[in-house]
Amino acid sequence: PIAESQTIAQKAIGFLSRQLTNTDSFGVFLEPIIQVFRPNWRHGRTSAQVLFIKNETDDIYTLTLRPEKKWAGFSAGQYVQLSVEKDGAMLTRTFSLSCSPKHFLRTGEITLTIRANEEGAVTPWLNQALKSGDTVYLSEAQGDFQLSNSVKDKVFIAGGSGLTPIFSMLNEYQSNAWYKQAQLLFYVNNSQSLFFSEQLSHLEAKGLQVTTIYSDHQGRIDQQQLEMFVEDISEKEFYVCGPGKMIEITQSLLTSNTVPEADIHFEYFGQQPLSLEGMNADDADELIQVDYLDSRKQVTFDPQQFIESDKATLLEISENQGLKPVAGCRMGV
Repeated sequence: PIAESQTIAQKAIGFLSRQLTNTDSFGVFLEPIIQVFRPNWRHGRTSAQVLFIKNETDDIYTLTLRPEKKWAGFSAGQYVQLSVEKDGAMLTRTFSLSCSPKHFLRTGEITLTIRANEEGAVTPWLNQALKSGDTVYLSEAQGDFQLSNSVKDKVFIAGGSGLTPIFSMLNEYQSNAWYKQAQLLFYVNNSQSLFFSEQLSHLEAKGLQVTTIYSDHQGRIDQQQLEMFVEDISEKEFYVCGPGKMIEITQSLLTSNTVPEADIHFEYFGQQPLSLEGMNADDADELIQVDYLDSRKQVTFDPQQFIESDKATLLEISENQGLKPVAGCRMGV
């Protein structure tokens, strides 16, 4: 009854706000007024102070922030939406936290380790424009890519900057009993792409088995590599994070090795594709409807335009319809 009453009240407040201010929240409407007295205040966001930026490689850097005290913290493996003001516009991107929750509780600081996409509007700019003392804005932490309660031995597979949420987990749980049986397979293009090598050596000293694979020379993950690096594959629990193609290949490999679906956990760094495999020309004649609950909008798209590529994403569908949803799937854009 209490939850139901809260839901009714929230709906009533939302309705009243839309009628009076043409927004879903009074906070959005009042934001310019509040900023007269508190310039750094943003509705629905927590401000954070930039402490410093460290270059890890030519295209990867770590941003260290101190959120204001009201920020609720996070669980290892989660991500945040980072908002920055650029040329008068507020831009938002999603990044995984690379530090551990224990580090945040001890220091009040968090780290975001970011790959700069040279064609992106935000990630290259952040590294050049931000300086110590600047203010950025954070959402609360989100995401279900977290450690389960399984007692099985754990294998972590990371591709490039997909290491960041896994690195958070490995730092958080290094004192746990399972740690000395855990493995990390870290895929990078070459030695110039390797980052966190000193920190990974420290985790190795704690008992973690770390294997670095240089894809330019050793190739990408396949059955041969999986058998070479992992014993008793079907008996392990896997955590996988990296580009979409890597996720798909790894999932397929693990499934073919009879790893139960419940023991395969993954996080996409990039767009998770919506497969249209098996859709024929007759099926493509029927439009697909997508409902957007928050904006109360409804759009349709013609699947025929995606048949040739066999892949589409919900973000692309939305943008093709003229919508501009806040998206976190373009990691590093």
